[in-house]
Amino acid sequence: MARITILALATLNIVISQKSQIEKINIASKKNGLTISIFSDVKIQPSQITGWYNPSTSWSYITVYNASGNIEALNKTFTSDGITALEIIQLDESLQLGLRTTNPIEQFEFYNKSADSIITASLRYPLNQALAYINKKEKDAKTNNKNLATLLKKYMSEVTFLFVLILLMTLGD
Repeated sequence: MARITILALATLNIVISQKSQIEKINIASKKNGLTISIFSDVKIQPSQITGWYNPSTSWSYITVYNASGNIEALNKTFTSDGITALEIIQLDESLQLGLRTTNPIEQFEFYNKSADSIITASLRYPLNQALAYINKKEKDAKTNNKNLATLLKKYMSEVTFLFVLILLMTLGD
């Protein structure tokens, strides 16, 4: 019985201490923050990942404990709008992802599906900045629509004339 217990504990220790190999990272910019997908060879447990934001430097950090990866390849990860710098470093027992952003990060959330070994980090901007961004986009869209309507009104007679002329030419054939 003691031998089975020792074998079970040894197996559990190997499984728990198994190092994750980070294969790639995808970063997407959203209206309310950033979404970061971290692809690993084994499932990363929520207890293995943490994140924080340093307001004095505008850097956000995500640390994946008991993980490693090809730092040179990971540092070539495509960055999207809102990110001014990316730095991924290997520490003794963890992999750290550093992101410098144009907007402050207010909240970190981590999700993983039970079916795969991808963990998603959601870094959220302050709510007032997200709402300001959405309002600006809506105003820009209204301005663009107004400009198009003005152009159509201005050149409607010319467009109508050309349309009728083309129609008459095709009917004449």
